[in-house]
Amino acid sequence: MKVLSDRLLVVLLRGELKKLIWWCAWSCYEEEFKDMLNELGKLSKEAANDLPHYSPQNWCRAYFDTWCKNGMVDNNFVESFNTSILEARGKDIIGMLEDIRIQTMNRLVENEEKIRQWKDEFSPHCMLLYHDFRDIAHYCTVVFNGDAGYEVSEWEDRHTVCLESKRCTCRE
Repeated sequence: MKVLSDRLLVVLLRGELKKLIWWCAWSCYEEEFKDMLNELGKLSKEAANDLPHYSPQNWCRAYFDTWCKNGMVDNNFVESFNTSILEARGKDIIGMLEDIRIQTMNRLVENEEKIRQWKDEFSPHCMLLYHDFRDIAHYCTVVFNGDAGYEVSEWEDRHTVCLESKRCTCRE
C-alpha cells in the first residue's frame, strides 16, 4: 500500500472505503481482487476506477510471486525464541545456557499441560479451521480433468489444479 500516492490515500482511506481497499490488497486470488474491486465500485466508482492505475503487482497479494527469493528463512518461532532469551544473552555462556535450559523445560511443561486439556487429537484452533474449511468445501465440486489434475468449482469460480507441477490457475 505504500506505493499508493498520499493524495489517493487521503481521499480513499476513510471508514468503509478503507476496509474495502485493504480487502483488495489482501486478496489472495485475482478473482477475489476483482470481486473486491466490484464491491469497492458500489461504494465509490472513482475509487474503483483509480485503484487499478497503481500497479496491483506492487501492493496486492494476488499478484505477488509465490516463489521464495531468499534461502534464509526467519520465522515467528525463531524471533519469539530470540526475544525470550534476551535477558539470558547478557550473562556468561554457562549462565546463559543454564537459563535457556530452565526456560525450555518450563515451556515444555506449560505446553504439555495445555495439550492434556485438548478433547480431540488435534488442537482446538486446528479443529476450528478444519470445520470452517469443511463448511466452505460443501459449496465446491471437484472433477477429475483426465490429465494429472482436477477442476474445482465454487459457484461460478473455476480453477484447475495440476498435481504434477503443484500449481493452480487461481495463482496465475
